[in-house]
Amino acid sequence: MTQIQFPSVSKYDNALYYSLITAIDERMTAYKGTEKQLTELASSFHTSCERYSAAYKQSTKSFLTETIAEKDAARDKITQVIETVAQNWSELPDDDDALRGRHICQPFKDFGYRRREALLAQNSKWQNIAQVFAKADQAADLAAMGLTTLVQKANTLTQEIADLMAQRNEDQSTYMVGEMKSARTENETIFQQLMQYMNALLVVSPTEALEQTAQYIQQDLNKVEQQYQQSRKHKKADDATVETSATSEQ
Repeated sequence: MTQIQFPSVSKYDNALYYSLITAIDERMTAYKGTEKQLTELASSFHTSCERYSAAYKQSTKSFLTETIAEKDAARDKITQVIETVAQNWSELPDDDDALRGRHICQPFKDFGYRRREALLAQNSKWQNIAQVFAKADQAADLAAMGLTTLVQKANTLTQEIADLMAQRNEDQSTYMVGEMKSARTENETIFQQLMQYMNALLVVSPTEALEQTAQYIQQDLNKVEQQYQQSRKHKKADDATVETSATSEQ
């Protein structure tokens, strides 16, 4: 690996940024290199991550958090039933029935839907699955299996969760002063220094351990950037839908 390609992380919201730095801090904690300046930077980054983590967790203490968790738990149960029923149908002796089951199971696999990952990722992946389920063939399969209503409920819950998360972020924006703002600014600065120094080492003094850690960090960065782009894509689609609806009502 030649260089770590990292974006301007200031564009990420607090939740996504927290996810990113937590992953990178874990990578650097596991790194066994002995380069003095890199070790010192990693230690400073860890301390800064702990400070940001404390501020972030304080900022997320909101009555909305409990509501979001309840709706997420309900969605988990519903999507589990949908996937389980489809899986059972895929094992039926009738070929047509089995094919229906496989059609509905496949999007869960294609989009890597997992019920224990970050809410932002769950929302994005379910929205992708819902787009597949809205197609005529899949809609017919869902209807045959009696799953149409459950899919609609999962869609509604996903939108409610996204709306509540947006509201919570807006509520928390007032906390982006004082400790929260200071902690993030400090952490972003050290993050930049850490990435730049690792890139320099990758050029002048690469080691197997360093290259492996850099590859893992690149994977973390790519994953978070993908989640960010997915959320932007869906937000633009939602905005376009609202605008079209408003225009049609005039």
